[in-house]
Amino acid sequence: MKIVIPHGIEMVEEALALLRGAARVTVLPDNSEATLRAEISDANAILMGAKPKLDRSLIESASGLKHIARLGLGVDNIDLQAATEQGVFVTNNPGLTADSVAEFTMALLLGLAKNIPRCDRVVKEGRWEDRSEMIRDNVELSSKTHGIVGLGKIGGRVAVRCKAFGMRVLYFKRNRAPDLERSIGVEYTPFETLIRESDSISLHAPLTAETTNLFDRPQFEAMKRTAFLINQSRGKVVNEGSLIRALRERRIGGYATDVYEDEPPDPKSELFRFKNVVVAPHVGGVTRESRVRGHLAVAAEVIKALRGGIPKNVVNGEVLEGFKV
Repeated sequence: MKIVIPHGIEMVEEALALLRGAARVTVLPDNSEATLRAEISDANAILMGAKPKLDRSLIESASGLKHIARLGLGVDNIDLQAATEQGVFVTNNPGLTADSVAEFTMALLLGLAKNIPRCDRVVKEGRWEDRSEMIRDNVELSSKTHGIVGLGKIGGRVAVRCKAFGMRVLYFKRNRAPDLERSIGVEYTPFETLIRESDSISLHAPLTAETTNLFDRPQFEAMKRTAFLINQSRGKVVNEGSLIRALRERRIGGYATDVYEDEPPDPKSELFRFKNVVVAPHVGGVTRESRVRGHLAVAAEVIKALRGGIPKNVVNGEVLEGFKV
């Protein structure tokens, strides 16, 4: 049995030891498609991050592949249809990074509301007189309304934290969550209403055809001019061109993100010139604790699949129809 780990994925030693006890583990030395194609040809499992892209031709070239295991949540870089046709399990790792992402969402929200990155630069660069600008711009979160798009494991945890800050919390998702409405005190509202009424909005929906460009020019025009938008979903959920236009025209209060249309983003992008934009290098779900939890969980499920079992969190459920234990 052979397990492939793409270049750039740094597995914790405990998880690597588990995998090496069950199969031959190949860690790719570079991120070229040629290397990936050569090594995946006789692989039985591959661990995946947000990159590389695993398209149909790569999946079909790996005749012995049984399991594609995503270390995170999003699977938009994997051709699910091709994997299903080949009888390959595709799994993700929901919940294990939910607390980390929820905490990071609040950090981004606070970064915007309290201008923390700007405050840091003012002190370090000896521009103490600029503090008056932050005094005018800083806002409180208490009694404000926060809107959550996608109330899953992450969105639910964000809701709990926002409620602890004294915020009213609205949410939108395809299926209502009455249990969370009762237990947390969140309010379901149509998407358009959430956009109009929220003082801040955080995005936690997966990237699909339906959510691509979910926030475009009409949504920015409907937002409060003081509202903050935090993207913890995928870069393409927000139309970057429309976002830049909205920031340029001061149609929104600010934007914070950990994800981008293209990663890594162009450091010369106009997006990074705005003072009311807070950015991070796609690290929201990465902490020491979440890495250990996530990597050990994925390793255990990969081993289960290689031994003929059904792993947890299968994304392409159709593949189970012809599967017998």
